[in-house]
Amino acid sequence: MLSKMTFARFFIVITVVLFISTLLFYLLFLRTQEEIVTNFEQTVVAEVEDVAHNITQYLLNKNETQSLYAVLKEDKEQIKAFEAFLSTFQTSKIQNIFVVDKPQKNSPLFRVLLDGTREKEGKFEFGEMFEPANESWDEILLSQKPKVIYQANRVTSLWATFLYPVVQKNGEVVILALDFSNKHYQQVVSSLDGLEFFSKAMVTFLMFIFMLMIIVARLDIKREALKQKAQRELVELNSTLEKRIEGEVEKNRQKDQQLMHQSRLASMGEMISMIAHQWRQPLSAISSTAQGLTLKLSLNKFDPELFTCKLNDVNHYAQHLSQTIDDFRQFFKPSHETREVVLEEVITKALGIIQTSIENKNIEVRCEFGANETIRTHPNELMQVVLNLIKNAEDILLENEVDNPWIGIATQKADATLCITVSDNGGGIPPSVLPRIFEPYFSTKTKKDGTGLGLYMSHKIVEEHCGGKLYASNTKEGAVFVIELPRNVGKG
Repeated sequence: MLSKMTFARFFIVITVVLFISTLLFYLLFLRTQEEIVTNFEQTVVAEVEDVAHNITQYLLNKNETQSLYAVLKEDKEQIKAFEAFLSTFQTSKIQNIFVVDKPQKNSPLFRVLLDGTREKEGKFEFGEMFEPANESWDEILLSQKPKVIYQANRVTSLWATFLYPVVQKNGEVVILALDFSNKHYQQVVSSLDGLEFFSKAMVTFLMFIFMLMIIVARLDIKREALKQKAQRELVELNSTLEKRIEGEVEKNRQKDQQLMHQSRLASMGEMISMIAHQWRQPLSAISSTAQGLTLKLSLNKFDPELFTCKLNDVNHYAQHLSQTIDDFRQFFKPSHETREVVLEEVITKALGIIQTSIENKNIEVRCEFGANETIRTHPNELMQVVLNLIKNAEDILLENEVDNPWIGIATQKADATLCITVSDNGGGIPPSVLPRIFEPYFSTKTKKDGTGLGLYMSHKIVEEHCGGKLYASNTKEGAVFVIELPRNVGKG
């Protein structure tokens, strides 16, 4: 298949051939147009001249000695006979046929001898005088050569008069005048004018097309050069694209790790505060028990049963502290493998870390579990997301100083998903910032420093690591965050 550039060049060649052919035709036409007009004009005149010659022969044969005027003046019947003969030559092409002479050379007047017009209205009488509007009549008498007189001196006039001198045998000269139609000549000239206009238009049009094709070809050549350059750049880009992609992927992976690390560091301070809250009560109880037992010993009031009971309490408190450490250690332990877990178990562990801190701030936690189904996911990362959402709800409730604050945590089961919903009555997220809350480093916390990484990393964990969706909306009471996780996910 021909390329676009080849097509453009092909059309240029065709246009050049057509242009040259049309130009040659036009030049040839101009050369022959005048010859065609002249030959046609001569043909028409020759036909009229042939008629005039026949009439002249008839007139000369009928009058051998006397002048035509003398013959007609003596015999009126001859006038009728001659005029009847002249009228036989009247056709659609030849309208009027006259025979005239000039009685006085110094006078401008001519005399009508015969009028071959068939219609009687306006017909000249024998001997009627008239003055021609053209000097050619006198020239015919002197030169004795035929001549054509065109109306308004234009060869394209509708009517013309053919003047034919008739030299009688006595030497006198009369003029045979025939008015003939120039209609057919006009049609030929009009057709030639139309053909000339069409030829000019074709030459101009093809010249325009030729110039246009030159411009198109130049643009096409530039476009082809740009295309080849782009193709070369594309080949070069493709040759290095894999390496560049690998580099960008590695950069993004490192960036994600850094953001994850920053997010965990940001959460660590809050976690330490939670550990302090978790440990404060058991440590206080251990301290009180120890002081009580010490007091009993100092007063010599040792009671084995009491001591055993109090030491069991101390052991219980110590186990609670150890369990707290295990929970936090498990939370911060990195895990790249998925395992089967019940959503409620993840939420319970998250609440085990943060619930004491929340309750100490008089925030009610409302749980409504309706899923109770195992799912294969990253439980530690999912727990981090739940903790982030609960902690954000806690922060907004404290910041807005809400009366009777509460945080709702619910699980639901749908056809293809399991959902975790975290809601609150903190007033909701401003609509102007709602579309941006999952952007990195974007924070709405005004009374404390926010990193802007919590929701960003939560969104990234849910969608990229867990294959689910995380989205937020508002209700009349506050914000609602929904985590959707696919059911029946294959083992990782």
